[in-house]
Amino acid sequence: MREEKKRINTWLMLGAIGLVALVGAGVAWQQAQRDLAPVSGMQAWASLGGPIHLMSAQGEFRLSDVSMGEAASVGAAPVVALYFGYTQCPDVCPMTLAALRQVMAELPPATTARVVPVMISLDPERDTPARLAEYTGHFGPRFIGVTGSDEELAEIARRYGVSYRRVEAPDSALGYTIDHGAALYLVSNEGRIYDRIPFTPGAAGIRAGLTRVLNETRE
Repeated sequence: MREEKKRINTWLMLGAIGLVALVGAGVAWQQAQRDLAPVSGMQAWASLGGPIHLMSAQGEFRLSDVSMGEAASVGAAPVVALYFGYTQCPDVCPMTLAALRQVMAELPPATTARVVPVMISLDPERDTPARLAEYTGHFGPRFIGVTGSDEELAEIARRYGVSYRRVEAPDSALGYTIDHGAALYLVSNEGRIYDRIPFTPGAAGIRAGLTRVLNETRE
């Protein structure tokens, strides 16, 4: 009886130690996720982002050279609304770009002029610069479509924390699709990430994030 009681106590003690370790690991994991998680406002990710040099229908595109609309105030800072997707995307890409267009239409002209919407295609095999210009043109004349080689896209996606992969679809007319992260990035023309807005249906998330960043980066 005493031996049985000792074994039970030992199991309970080991269980308690394991629980403490598990809780500690959970706290550490949550802290790590907080450290890696997107931050809003002016606290940009220090280790992500950076320059972008790709091709558009107008030629070379450099993030550092983006131009604001004519209504922007002198000395204003551009905010690039950067989205990674592809033109054959059936849902999240057009929904996100349409929501961004809606939010831009709601803002005062001088504020809207600061926003530079850019879509980076992760499907260079099908999305030529001309095809991208046609696609982004459906959302507005200031929407820019760019792409590059597989190597260039992989390097930029890595720096911005974007995951994507090609998925073969032999039974589909498309032949393949691109699984990709659907967040919208708000960045400076130097590639500093101000905010990362996760995909949600509707314009509320983009409206809140873009308004906040525009207010925090006013001249």
